Amino acid sequence: MVFLLVLFLSFHLSLAVPKLVSPRWLAEHLDQKDLVVLEFSDSQSYLMEGHVPGAILTEKEDWRVMDETTGALVRKSVEEYERMFRAWGINNDSQVVLYYKGNKMNEILGAVYAYWIFHLLGHEKVGILDGGWQAWLKGRYPVSYEEPQVTRGSFRASYDPRREIDARYLLRSIGKKPIIDGRPVGHYFGISKFPSAKKYGHVPCSVPLPWEWWVRRDEETGKLYIDFPQYLSEFLKNQGISEEEEVLLFCFGGTGAAFLYMVMDIHGYRGMRVYDASKREWEALDLPLNRYLWETFRDCRIP
Repeated sequence: MVFLLVLFLSFHLSLAVPKLVSPRWLAEHLDQKDLVVLEFSDSQSYLMEGHVPGAILTEKEDWRVMDETTGALVRKSVEEYERMFRAWGINNDSQVVLYYKGNKMNEILGAVYAYWIFHLLGHEKVGILDGGWQAWLKGRYPVSYEEPQVTRGSFRASYDPRREIDARYLLRSIGKKPIIDGRPVGHYFGISKFPSAKKYGHVPCSVPLPWEWWVRRDEETGKLYIDFPQYLSEFLKNQGISEEEEVLLFCFGGTGAAFLYMVMDIHGYRGMRVYDASKREWEALDLPLNRYLWETFRDCRIP
C-alpha cells in the first residue's frame, strides 16, 4: 500500500510543470490531459509559421485594459480573467505553459505579464518555455498548423493581494522597503524617457535593474528570446535582499515589473509585488521623482 502511494505521488510530481520549461519537457508532456499551452504572437504567425501542437493563441492586448482616469494600462478584473481562462479550457488543476514567438518584444512582455497574472490569481502551476519558439524549432519538435478543439474549463481564481501594490502603498514604502526599477538606466537617471512619458526620473530610494538585460536577439534567426544569466542572485545579495523579503517592482507601464517578477520567481525569490500601473500612473498623480541621482534602498534622498 505504501509503495503504491509513493508511486502515485511520484507520478504526479513528475507531471508538475517547472517554472522554466525545457522544450524536451514540453514535448514529452504534450499528451498530458491537464496541460494547457498558450502562444503569444498574432494570428498570421500562429497560422503561417505554425505553433506547438495544441497551443492556444493569445496576445498581450488580451490581458490589459486602460484606466480612464490616469491613462495607464492595467490588468483586467479577476472575473474577466476567469472567463478568459475557462474559454481556453483552463481548470484549477491545469498545468500551463507560456511561450512567445520572438518576432516582437510585445510577445515576450505578454508572456511574462501572464506569468504574473496567473500567480496573482493563485495559480502557480505555470511555466515559461526556455528559449521560446526558436528553442522548440531548434529541438526539431513537432509543429502544428491547426487550431485545437478546446473543452470549456472551470477555473476559479483565488486572488492573492500579496502579489501587487498600488501607488499609495509604494509612496508609504519609500525608504522602508526595497524598490526595483525595471526601466532602462537612462530613464532611471533622468536623461531620457519613453516618448509618452511626461516626466523624467525615478521613484526615490529605488535602484535600477533593466529587464531588457535579459532579452537577446538570436544572431542566426534575428528572433528575440529571454536569457537567464546568474548575476541576478548576486545583485540582490549585494543589495541585502533575502529570498523571502518583500520587494516592490516598478517600471513604466507594468509589463517590465512583471518581467522582473518572473525572473526573480524562477531564481527562487518569493516576496515580489508588482506595481501594475507604475510610472504612467505615478506621474499622472504628480508623485515624487528623483533625477540625476544613483541611489540605494538605504542611501537615498527621501522627499
